[in-house]
Amino acid sequence: MKSASSVALLSILAAISNAQDIRFEILPGIYPLDMSTDGSVIVGNDVRFDPVRWTRGTGVESLGRGTSVLGVGAGTPDVSDDGSKISATIITADGTLATQGLWTEEAGWVDLMPPTPADGGVIDLALGSAWGLSGDGSSVVGLYWRPGNFDTGGAHASIASAPGAVMDLGSSGGNSRANHVNYDGTVVVGWDERFDGVWQPTVWENGVLTRLSAQEGFTTADYVNPDGTIIGGNTYRPIFDYVQATLWHKNGNSWDEQILGVLPGTVGPRGLATVRSMTPDGSKVVGFNVFNPTSPATGFIWTAEDGMIDVKDFLDDQGIDVPSDMIILDLTAISDDGTIMAGIAVSALDGISPIGFRISPACIADFNNDFELDFFDISEFIGAYGDSIPEADINDDGQFDFFDISAYLTAYANGCP
Repeated sequence: MKSASSVALLSILAAISNAQDIRFEILPGIYPLDMSTDGSVIVGNDVRFDPVRWTRGTGVESLGRGTSVLGVGAGTPDVSDDGSKISATIITADGTLATQGLWTEEAGWVDLMPPTPADGGVIDLALGSAWGLSGDGSSVVGLYWRPGNFDTGGAHASIASAPGAVMDLGSSGGNSRANHVNYDGTVVVGWDERFDGVWQPTVWENGVLTRLSAQEGFTTADYVNPDGTIIGGNTYRPIFDYVQATLWHKNGNSWDEQILGVLPGTVGPRGLATVRSMTPDGSKVVGFNVFNPTSPATGFIWTAEDGMIDVKDFLDDQGIDVPSDMIILDLTAISDDGTIMAGIAVSALDGISPIGFRISPACIADFNNDFELDFFDISEFIGAYGDSIPEADINDDGQFDFFDISAYLTAYANGCP
């Protein structure tokens, strides 16, 4: 039986637009949270917050072992740079507890706990949760639970390289959590509690904990680039009582802070912007922005040249009409070359049903703009070429000749990003 929201998605799909420079693609049924470096594999959660994967060939598919059957959920699915490995919080093989898991096509899910570290155990039907995966797929980071140790932190940041090998990254005396990790697992970022429970942006370099900034408000480090030299997250600005997107750049033995700010119209309390992802050199950053406690969030794109731009304004400038029954909330991932981005939206009908989206370069080969490459694209190109329709002048020289046919066939063979 189709729900009202699923029927609405059909109208959304029919409303997809294409512009000259970019394509805006709807991915129903997924909250995208991470992507491979080339943008071909996207991972995230479904409406139950169970792990799912999207590829061009498979569409959105469940990876199984979700924790929704336990009524609990935490963490974020993440994917290795090459798209072959996925981490997430999953249900244990015996179906009783939530744990950290690592997925491959060949083996499916593998539980990383039990066993837990010596002081680990179960809290709220969970051994721990997964929040990040190294680019090489070797290290899963997150937290593990420490029942009976609340005076020194009931949760500690962790890193695991194999089943049963979850290691405590420690804290400065309270709770901590790892949110992300660089390519080879040597630099981990997240948060560590201050004495009064306020989260502080934190980095662990080869296991050594360093606070990035002293903050009065709850703030975190959420992303680190592959070589571990640029960290993204947020810092608190007391004068405006909001949290602003921030980068930290490695400078010898210390970290230099760079404030990216917030989108215009953001006010305190609870106005918030944070970094979600970036290109390896930090030149292009994506994230989300909450304007105030009563307004919906949005995604942002930041560059040094243009500053912070609302993704909705970016799409509007590119001639993309976002369907009216779709609410964009977040921009969560970006490819290494900065040309492909993914984000989270929801159905305006219920404010819950997940609608992922993918922004990518325009694709000449997809001549009928249906996000599939097949005979119909070739047929439509041949028809347009025969009728001398401008779109068939692939090399844009004002002529319709062999060079256009050759250029189109080459583009078709190369496929779409």
